[in-house]
Amino acid sequence: MVNGPLIPGLREFDGPKRQIPRSVWWVSGIIVLAGIGVFVAGVFASAGPLRGLGLVSEGMQPVAFRPTTSEQVVQVALALPPGGLCRQDTVDVSTVEDASYVRISATRTSARSGACAETGSSGDRMWVDVQLASPLGERSVVASNDSEALPRDTSAGLG
Repeated sequence: MVNGPLIPGLREFDGPKRQIPRSVWWVSGIIVLAGIGVFVAGVFASAGPLRGLGLVSEGMQPVAFRPTTSEQVVQVALALPPGGLCRQDTVDVSTVEDASYVRISATRTSARSGACAETGSSGDRMWVDVQLASPLGERSVVASNDSEALPRDTSAGLG
């Protein structure tokens, strides 16, 4: 029996080969599958820590405004999309104010999947309260997307 290396001068073949235990492969596989599951749930179900990947934002058109009892709050009418709004949709209205204008922009954020129960909103518009930094006064209210002045609605009697 030979007591030296298989090939004289090469010592790398002397020791037994080290293998990674099967449990490490199983745990690694489970972690990878869980990561893929979280990613898929975020994109397609709009759930979990990757919820933002499954959301779609689209602009909404402001069509009118009306004053309220507070001088720093106005209500803005937004045109509803043809299919209506879903219960989980969020509508964000933002303003940019200067000395002569209040520019209004609105976005609707909804799930990418598109299947939802409509809220049953009646009419072709919805009213949203908008908080202003300073009283409206004589400033004009305009839509940010086309810079057209919004008509003042006097149906609330606050003309």
